[in-house]
Amino acid sequence: MSFMSVETEGVRRANMYKEVKLQDGGMEVTAEILAVNGLKKHFPFKKNWFGKGIEYVKAVDGVDLHIDYGETLGLVGESGCGKSTTGRTIIRLLDPTEGQIFFEGENITHLGKKQLRQVYKRMQLIFQDPFASLNPRKKVGNAISEVLYVHGMKDRNQRREKTEELFEMVGLRKEEIDKYPHEFSGGQRQRVVIARALAVNPRLIICDEPVSALDVSIQAQIINLLMELKARLGLSYLFISHDLRVVRHVSDRVAVMYLGKIVETAPTEELFKEPAHPYSKALLSAVPVLKPGSNRRKLVLEGEVPSPVNPPSGCRFNTRCKYATRKCREVEPPVKCIGQQHFAACHLY
Repeated sequence: MSFMSVETEGVRRANMYKEVKLQDGGMEVTAEILAVNGLKKHFPFKKNWFGKGIEYVKAVDGVDLHIDYGETLGLVGESGCGKSTTGRTIIRLLDPTEGQIFFEGENITHLGKKQLRQVYKRMQLIFQDPFASLNPRKKVGNAISEVLYVHGMKDRNQRREKTEELFEMVGLRKEEIDKYPHEFSGGQRQRVVIARALAVNPRLIICDEPVSALDVSIQAQIINLLMELKARLGLSYLFISHDLRVVRHVSDRVAVMYLGKIVETAPTEELFKEPAHPYSKALLSAVPVLKPGSNRRKLVLEGEVPSPVNPPSGCRFNTRCKYATRKCREVEPPVKCIGQQHFAACHLY
């Protein structure tokens, strides 16, 4: 399949699902490409004599999220909150401890390696460090050619031609496919990794901090490339990042994560203008303001930072929240709808 036909099919697919809407109590809900329910990933770090875990790091501890066709969902939070673990568990690089993962209506939670190979034709991952995700002893063209071979393209000439097309699509010269990873700059290596992800014509791409290892000027180029590919191919993204300015630029909705849980989800502009959860407010107040004379006050979080091994009871943010009450320390807040597509887990609402 040529890239022209891939582009046409991708846009057709995205438009089709944008038109298919379900009426639910007067609200329009678009079809979902990904739905995650109660996802947990716990890592044992202390074991008994029988090799069974007795203490766990609760990296992801009950995550619910969904992504619509053609949508970008930004996932933000401070380092160590479980963002990357969530992405890797969704794509099944890590086996979930609990919960369910539905991709295009199919439950992929417990699929084996052979069945997952079919899923990976439709869902791909872009890692944070492009150099670490490429074999330094192999030419970058071979890294893409191997993907095509594994997924059924046996003809060498066809693989070469497709690799050249992929290179040109991500802004690289086709003559560069015979170079090694160390011969590229960081931004060029990330373009190679993006080309590899596109090799199987995926519908959903999980971007795990895809620009955090790059210079600011190169970040803008990669972000623009991702947005262009989304529009041309009808892609959906889960965009994981700690850089809120980048997330605001690329995302349709944003989910805020704290200590293994989603505490707030909202359309991007609504979240940045009117954050509801106290943690979201503190997180957004830390974003640098370029406007001279701005009197926006930075909210400094105080109190003890909880451990994911033994998270606090009730609301996990209660040890650092100035609004915390006895109820916050004893009862875990349910997720409540506080506006159109705006949800928060906080007893203030």
